[in-house]
Amino acid sequence: MKFIFYGFFIVFISSSFVELSAQQTELYELSSIDFTGNETFNATELKSVIQNEENPFWLWRFLYNTVSFIGSPPNYFDSSAIPVDIISLKSFYAVNGYFKAQIGYSFVVDTSGKSVELTYHITENEMFTYGDVKLRGLESLSTEIKTEISPYLEYPTWERYVQENVQEKNDEIITYLKNHGFMLARYDSTVVRVDTINTKTDLSTYFKTGGWHVYDEIKIVKDGEANSEISDELIKYLTNINPGDAYKEEEILKSRVRLARTGLFSTINLKGVKQDSVSNKVQLLITGTVTSLNEVSPEVFADNEFNYFNVGVGISYIRKNFLGDARKLTLRTRFRVNDITGIRFGSTSFKETFQSEIDLSAIVEQPFLFSRSIAGRLETFLKSYDISNVEYQNYGANFTSAVDMPRHTFINLLNPYLRFDRLDYSIPEIEYEGDTVSISPKTFTSSLGTEIGSTTTDDLFYPTEGRTISLITEVSSANVKWDLKELSTNQTILAVDSLGYYIKLQLTIGSYFAVSRDNNTVVGLKFKSGYIHMLSGDPAIVSPNQTFFAGGSNSVRGWKGRELIPSDPLLNLFPPSLNDELKIRGGNFLLEGSIEYRRRFEKEFGAVLFIDYGNTWNAIEDLKLNQIAIAIGTGIRYYSPIAPFRIDFGFKFYDPKDMKFIFEKQFFDTLVLNFGIGEAF
Repeated sequence: MKFIFYGFFIVFISSSFVELSAQQTELYELSSIDFTGNETFNATELKSVIQNEENPFWLWRFLYNTVSFIGSPPNYFDSSAIPVDIISLKSFYAVNGYFKAQIGYSFVVDTSGKSVELTYHITENEMFTYGDVKLRGLESLSTEIKTEISPYLEYPTWERYVQENVQEKNDEIITYLKNHGFMLARYDSTVVRVDTINTKTDLSTYFKTGGWHVYDEIKIVKDGEANSEISDELIKYLTNINPGDAYKEEEILKSRVRLARTGLFSTINLKGVKQDSVSNKVQLLITGTVTSLNEVSPEVFADNEFNYFNVGVGISYIRKNFLGDARKLTLRTRFRVNDITGIRFGSTSFKETFQSEIDLSAIVEQPFLFSRSIAGRLETFLKSYDISNVEYQNYGANFTSAVDMPRHTFINLLNPYLRFDRLDYSIPEIEYEGDTVSISPKTFTSSLGTEIGSTTTDDLFYPTEGRTISLITEVSSANVKWDLKELSTNQTILAVDSLGYYIKLQLTIGSYFAVSRDNNTVVGLKFKSGYIHMLSGDPAIVSPNQTFFAGGSNSVRGWKGRELIPSDPLLNLFPPSLNDELKIRGGNFLLEGSIEYRRRFEKEFGAVLFIDYGNTWNAIEDLKLNQIAIAIGTGIRYYSPIAPFRIDFGFKFYDPKDMKFIFEKQFFDTLVLNFGIGEAF
């Protein structure tokens, strides 16, 4: 049986609340919250304002009742919160230009289902726009500065009053001033006069600029066991702030990051200190604790390279201030087990499924290169690993530079690089023109490229808003040598030596937006594509470790790592069945994407629902819609202090190999279990 209650908010709790409270001997779940008359703001925005909260998604309640730490409990109707909600809604409408908004409510009680449907009835009435706006305290600024901050001084009379926008403009003015010499600039207050007759808001905003300031000296106070080995001149050089420079708050933040990045300090702080109340001189005070310059660090690590879940151990030696100029030398050795979820512990199967890697590397990091806004990193490496019984030896060098980008730009990541890579591997015996042969390819790749990125996400581990864009562009040369030997005589029956050039592109886009008032429910979207375009030579000369693979923990999760590869090998290098088995070579074109519905419970646990799609091809012309693999699934997350750990249960919804859907197979035959670190994207 259902009862419908109507109420009108005055100031006190109406008698209907008392009646309902008296009737309620049990808790009633709040099944829905609806709004009527809300033409300007959607329901999601309004729900974030009020205290009452409707029931979470049924799956999260089911999980809570089953395994409480990965679910959300039901939310119950609280009639005493309605007056608070109405006050909150009226306040929300007022600060967004609707000072005459009226709020009412009604609710429907389902006594049989023990649930309540709550509705707020909104009459927005007239919209208030900006009227007379006065900005006090900025009169003494130069014409040049006023021109620079003019976008933050203008309030069109046709534009709706929004308190948040006013505050953002005020903050931008202060930020600009603090980055142009006005160290003591601050915002004081804003007085808003509401003209109900003309539906206008008149603003009077008060600022204090505090005068223009320059640095007159730099003072360094340092301690720690190695403080005598780090000169004041080096610290000053890294800081890149000199006497006579105008005070800039943003430059202080950049300098702090630059100093911290050297690893020389356990603590570092920079601040401007005004020496007296009369002059415009400022002292830059740098305080820090210098740590030991020699460090030996054992490590236990996990990663998702090759789209497998890998774990390993290692040890590294770090020498800070190596040869002066704040360089850092790192010597590291690692042992890693690849794809631990694929290991089978039988006498024969263990040998076939155990995949390991030994990695030796030497890294030199230079905090400034050419200028103090460019850092450099040189790494030489030697790796020996096996995948699917194929042994690889990979060695080479990478030089990467990182350019400090301005804070308010679309592109905030710019990393040019130069890479030299040698890959040797041996393919087990195969039949070739009636002979049993072995193949030992060797490929040397030289690449010049850059990674350009743009990131606006609000959190590294669990983003609830924003987007990420990454574009990798490189020009490469590949010199490949093949040696086919007849096994019985060990004689070379075919030798190949070929050189080619190609362009490689890889674009990744991620987008995130919260769909719940507590920002714990998030929808994430990912699109990724890669393409190798040959400038000269055959596509087969591209080294296997430079091709694209799909499937695995960060890709299409209904398949294992490196499982989604082209079925037609280039130049018939080896039989298709052999490449499927050994997963040697990927494709020259990649297309994949994901949609995730994420829910975080409390602080430590979460769950996701996902759809993944993608595959690889030898050429972009080979792309066919019926060859795009589709996976669906769910997963569990544990948000540790260092990184999220995840388990994903992926199911092959559509398998392009046999062109069958999940409904045409045994359900659990389509299941693939993936472990990973960090979110999938």
